[in-house]
Amino acid sequence: MYEVQLHPADIRKQVRYFFITRKAMRRIVAGAVALAALLVTGLVLTPLGVRSLLLSRKLHVVEHRNAMQRQILAQRVERLKTLRRRVDAARLQQRQMSLILGAPQQTGPEQSVGGFPEEGGADLTIPEAVLGLRQAMRLATESKALLALADELALFAHEHQELTRSVPSICPVAIGSFVLTSPFGDRISPFTNTPHFHSGIDLAAHEGTEVIAPGDGRVVFAGRFPLKRNVRWWRYGNVVVLAHQDRYLTIFAHLEGIQVHRGQQVSRGEALGTVGNTGWSTSPHLHYEVRVIETADEEPMPVDPRIYILNYQWKGHEDRLVTSRTAPAPSFDPLPSRLKVR
Repeated sequence: MYEVQLHPADIRKQVRYFFITRKAMRRIVAGAVALAALLVTGLVLTPLGVRSLLLSRKLHVVEHRNAMQRQILAQRVERLKTLRRRVDAARLQQRQMSLILGAPQQTGPEQSVGGFPEEGGADLTIPEAVLGLRQAMRLATESKALLALADELALFAHEHQELTRSVPSICPVAIGSFVLTSPFGDRISPFTNTPHFHSGIDLAAHEGTEVIAPGDGRVVFAGRFPLKRNVRWWRYGNVVVLAHQDRYLTIFAHLEGIQVHRGQQVSRGEALGTVGNTGWSTSPHLHYEVRVIETADEEPMPVDPRIYILNYQWKGHEDRLVTSRTAPAPSFDPLPSRLKVR
């Protein structure tokens, strides 16, 4: 048992006595120790708590900034994809133009970066950022190479302006006015139901649709071939044949009307006639051919006209360019003997 006395400051007041058992005393001491421990812990942890709150706030700000940076990164990656498509389209057009102009350019995979070394990048840890940076550097390198090739092509075109004007490089009917119904290559004849080689493309259009010259040239035939002289070409109905700089020959068949005459010089875009349904034709359309004249002694070779049309993008364009360089010579109808190109 413990006795506790409380003596008031005023001696006239009575002293107060408290009696505490040992068990109660131990509880009081334990509570005091616990309270002291809590106070000490609070004094120690309070600065840590304040610091934690500050760090939590900073972490929230950093996470917000990180989310914004990732969003910006995603936008930049999408922009790079768009630029990649544009660079690929520009490279394809450059290859196409060098092919139809006969410009001496190398366009194989080993020249894809044009001899420009790829530049080093920053030390990044985010995979998306690393990939984006590599794509950006690759695009920058390929763009430099493409510009160099474009300069070469522009110089070649400037030095060969007459050739540039004569290349059959535009569609002979207005864009949006036709549907491709039969492509270049092997097919089943709609008349004989047997396999044969289609040496041009068929563009279905309304009868009377204007047909224009795809490049500067000279009319070497305008009319219909006599049945007695050439049955196969008689089937073409009304035909116009243009010679372009003794390099290309273009053929326009099944015309309704013809607006040019033999020996006439025409310019790119000038009217030749109108779409018709003459000859062996199941519906109004234009049969259009491009033939390449290699030498005076060889028969002009038909090629896919879609390769030469620059103002319209066809499906599978790049595959067609590759095929045009490696495809074997097809079996086709030669020019009639009376058609003098030179």
